[in-house]
Amino acid sequence: MHDTTRDRLTALAAVVAALVPALAVVSDWLQFALDLQEDQYVVGFRTVLAVGIVAAALVAVRALRGQDRVLLGFALAVLTWSLAGFVPSSAWPVGTVLFIAARALLFVFGVLLVLRTRADTAAGAGTSTTSTGPAGGRVHRVAAWAVLVGAGVWLAWTVVEPVLFTLWIPPQDALTGLFAIPQVGQFVAFVGAVLVFAPPLVRPVRDGARRLWETADVR
Repeated sequence: MHDTTRDRLTALAAVVAALVPALAVVSDWLQFALDLQEDQYVVGFRTVLAVGIVAAALVAVRALRGQDRVLLGFALAVLTWSLAGFVPSSAWPVGTVLFIAARALLFVFGVLLVLRTRADTAAGAGTSTTSTGPAGGRVHRVAAWAVLVGAGVWLAWTVVEPVLFTLWIPPQDALTGLFAIPQVGQFVAFVGAVLVFAPPLVRPVRDGARRLWETADVR
């Protein structure tokens, strides 16, 4: 019972940690669509980043105790990304290094997650013993690949962007679409992570609803 509760708390912290970078993308899109000034949401944004740091730190502690490299890769990705958000513009090289590290760590997490999912599926496992959710489920496999592909796009843009803008100066109308590419990758990757970690939180509700349905007098 204690382990189950701890697994659910870890899953909750992981979901919160994954939501922070995903919501950051939505925040940027809303800022652009509504033409908001940066100082109108910077305080709230940094508050959300602080929540992400706390949640990622909790996940990292659990990953270290359980010697779970997959979970640790995710926690470090969110932790470095959230910390980068607090780096002042005057120290932009530090922030840049942290952002690149976050992208690389998330990609590594995606690779390890897909490998674990394939190994568990090949072994015929029913459910994973870690907080990364059910091992053989179709949703879990799709979510794992979403993390890998999204993180791959996000990381690849780190190399593509400077090369592309060195060889070609895009027109103003194309900039919005180009800058949206890494944001879409980031959003897809972290939403995929949410789906990976959510099952331990959803499972009790699903099981309770099924039990009520099975014991109901009227169907």
